[in-house]
Amino acid sequence: MASKINTNQINRELSKYYEQAIKKEALNFAEEILTESTKKYLNEIENHPVSREIADGPDGENISYTLDGKENLFAFIGFEAGDKPIEDLKNLIKDNTFLDKRSTFNSKTFQLKFNVFTPSFEEIKSVTPLPFENGKSWVKGIEDGISGFGYYVYGLLFPKSRSKRGIQSQNKVRNGTFKTVKYMSEMYSNFIRSLK
Repeated sequence: MASKINTNQINRELSKYYEQAIKKEALNFAEEILTESTKKYLNEIENHPVSREIADGPDGENISYTLDGKENLFAFIGFEAGDKPIEDLKNLIKDNTFLDKRSTFNSKTFQLKFNVFTPSFEEIKSVTPLPFENGKSWVKGIEDGISGFGYYVYGLLFPKSRSKRGIQSQNKVRNGTFKTVKYMSEMYSNFIRSLK
């Protein structure tokens, strides 16, 4: 006696098989993309002139030209001697960037979508405060401007200053202003684009 093959059941089973296989491969691929993109993102941060100058501490040269190529950005921002703000920034991103292994699957197109979690630019601003201005971010200040350059004095040793090298004078000592540069907003946007 002949029996009928349930093609609907076969198609459902095949669909499940292909879905699982595709998900496994896609997850590995997505993790590779995220790892590579995050590495590039962190390298871009590390090698930016602003980051390099701040990482050099209170003795670094003004290679970012935010202070007319003179003085020192680390001391001007008001970091404490021994602070590692760039390492803190990179660790924030490294520790909080990850792939959600759950995915949405379109069985008609066999497309998978994964969510990536990473600190938003707003979150980055919230954890990078200017030491002397409550509610403001030094990361954002690099792009929008930081006040006080006209009163900033950089010298060999100021024992009472945070950085030990820079202080704010009571009197104006120059007419120059802080020169803004593109910084984290651009690098953050580049990173997000690399994941799409």
